[in-house]
Amino acid sequence: MKNRKIFGAMLGKAALAAVLALVFFACNLEGDNGDNSSGVSFENFSAPSIWVDNKTGEKLVAFKGSLNPNTLISGIPAYATNHGLKKDPALFTATGDFALILITEKQYTDNKSNLSALENAPFARIYAFYNHEATNNNHFQISSKVGGSGRITLNNPTSWNIEIRKDGPTGEILGYVASQMTNTVLYVNAPDDYSLYPIFKKYVPAEKEIYEVVPKYTSGDLVGKPYAKDFAITTANGTAAWNLNEVSNNITFNLSSGSFYLRITNNSNTAVRFTVGDEEQVTSTGIKGIPPSTSNTYSIKFPRNPDGTYPESITRENLKIGTGQIMKTIPSREYKVDHLHEITVTGADASNLAIGSVSGGTLLNIGEMFGF
Repeated sequence: MKNRKIFGAMLGKAALAAVLALVFFACNLEGDNGDNSSGVSFENFSAPSIWVDNKTGEKLVAFKGSLNPNTLISGIPAYATNHGLKKDPALFTATGDFALILITEKQYTDNKSNLSALENAPFARIYAFYNHEATNNNHFQISSKVGGSGRITLNNPTSWNIEIRKDGPTGEILGYVASQMTNTVLYVNAPDDYSLYPIFKKYVPAEKEIYEVVPKYTSGDLVGKPYAKDFAITTANGTAAWNLNEVSNNITFNLSSGSFYLRITNNSNTAVRFTVGDEEQVTSTGIKGIPPSTSNTYSIKFPRNPDGTYPESITRENLKIGTGQIMKTIPSREYKVDHLHEITVTGADASNLAIGSVSGGTLLNIGEMFGF
C-alpha cells in the first residue's frame, strides 16, 4: 500500500509537470511573435491606434513619424491581416495624419542603439491616419512589392506630402515621402518594371477629410491623363532615382481628386449609414455611421475613361442612406468630379426616415487646399 501511495504521488507530480509544460509551451506559441528576441510586442491589440494588413513575409516593427525609441508603436507579424497596433497614450494624443515607418525585426535588433541610421532607408514608409475622436476603421496595407533588393531613391523638395502608387492612381501603395524629405529609399522587388504614380495627400481639419489629388499632364500626347514615371530595375540590386520636383514643374497646377464628395447631414433621431450598393462606406478618416446632429463627408471615386482621363461627371443610382432595418435609395442623378454635394436626412425614427434632395454641388478649390 505504501508503494502504491509513493507511486501515486510520483504519478501526480509527473502529471502536474506535464500539464505545466504544456501550458508553458502553449504560452510560448501564443507569444512567439518575435517579442522574446527583440523586446517588441507583436500583440494584436483589440482597441488599436490603427489597423494594418501586412502582405509581406517579414515581421515588422512600426514607428510613428520618425525612428527613435520614443516613437515605437508595436510589432506586426508576417502576413498579418486586421492587425491592431498599440494605442500608446503618449504617442496618440490628437487626430491627424502621419508617416508610418516600418523596419524589420532584424533591422530593429541590429540597430537598437542607432535607429536614426535607418531614417532614410526603412523597410517601408506609408501614409497613415489616426482618429482621436472616433473609432478608426481604416486599414493601411503594407504591399508585398516593398522590401526587396531594388532601390528607388526619392527626393521631395516640394511642400506637398506625396504617396507613391504602382500602375495607376488607385493602384497598390508602395511608399510615402513627406514634404522636404530627401534621399528616401523605396525598396522594391527586383528585377522588375515599375510605373509609379505620385498622389498628393492632405488632411484638412476643418473638413475632417483627407483629400487626395492626382497631378495630370498639361502638354504633349498625354494631356489630361494622370502623371507617371516609369522605371526599369534590370538587376536584383538595381537602383534608380526620382526627384519629385519634376512633378511640380510639369503639372502647372492641373489637379484632380478623381472623386466627388457627398456630405450627409443627419438631422434624424437615429444614427444612419451610407452605402454604395450593399457596401457600407467609410470616410477617409475612418468613420462609418453618422450619429444624430452630425455630418460625415464621403469620397466616391470616379472610374477612369479608357484613355486614362477622368470624366467630368458621372451618374450614380445605387447610393443609399438608412439603418440596419431599412435603406433608402438616393434617386439617380449626375455628380461632378471635384465637387462637394450635400444631402440631409430627417425623421423621428428608422420607420420615418426622409432623405432630401442632393445639392447641385460646389467646386472644391483643390489648388488652394494644397497651397498653389
